[in-house]
Amino acid sequence: MTSPSIEKLPPDMGRIEIEMPASNIVLLSWIVNEYDGLGFVRTDNVSPPRPPAIRTGRVSLFFPAERREDVLELLRNLEGDGVSLRVLLETGACISVGDGHDKGIGGI
Repeated sequence: MTSPSIEKLPPDMGRIEIEMPASNIVLLSWIVNEYDGLGFVRTDNVSPPRPPAIRTGRVSLFFPAERREDVLELLRNLEGDGVSLRVLLETGACISVGDGHDKGIGGI
C-alpha cells in the first residue's frame, strides 16, 4: 500500500495534506464538494478517542493546479472563521512544500 504522503499525482493536480479536528472533516469535505471543480477531500487517518484530547484527523485535499489559489483562499477563510487547520504538506502541480513543521495556512 502506498503512503498518502508519497503517492503519485497527475502533473496537473495538487494535494494539500491537512491535520484538523475530526469533527471538522465533514464540513471541509462538504464545502470543497459544493464548489464546482474545486477538488475533493479524502480522509487519510482519524485518531482514536483519548479524553480529554480532541480527536484529530488527517485529510488530503486534491485540486486542479489552476484552482490552487482558490483552495488556499478557502483554507485561510476557514482558519479565519475559527476552524483549526494545520497544513502538513503540499505536493503536485509543480509544488513541493512542507517539512513536517507546524505551519498555518498563511505559511504556504
